[in-house]
Amino acid sequence: MQKNLRDFEGKSTVFIDATIFLHHAFDANPVSVEFLNRVELSNIKACTSALVLEEVSCKIMMQSASNYLERVTVQHVKKLLENPKNREKVLTPLIGYINYLDKLQEAGMLVIDLKAADMKQAARYAKDHGLITADAAHLAVMLRKSIHHMATEDSDFSTVPDITVWSPSA
Repeated sequence: MQKNLRDFEGKSTVFIDATIFLHHAFDANPVSVEFLNRVELSNIKACTSALVLEEVSCKIMMQSASNYLERVTVQHVKKLLENPKNREKVLTPLIGYINYLDKLQEAGMLVIDLKAADMKQAARYAKDHGLITADAAHLAVMLRKSIHHMATEDSDFSTVPDITVWSPSA
């Protein structure tokens, strides 16, 4: 089931997917920005996973690196980061966003660790629901913690019967 993220009232815990953080980081969707503002004000019981934070961090770093590279590949970014001056320029936006994520955690957002057993379950969820492994791992973490609400713009999760998807574009 999919609902509009604007309508989420926060009575239950919601798992925040990478798309919501990236909308906020790049000011790409006002609904996602407003939602995270509500999380920051402690009006919403929210959580995410360490894997989501890694996805967000990687995408922010790659986006920042794209300002200095003609072609963005992992190898080109690694080479760019060898130079300390480039490293400073590329990683400054990431460090700034990590500081924001710290504020969300101080406001009560939980960050759940990914366990080896989650990956075993994720393989089953990937097979059952046609999810990529990272998304299936998010689902495994959610269901292990009995969380049935997810804030995401990823429509792939709408095929999962056990959760309610709260989308900024619904």
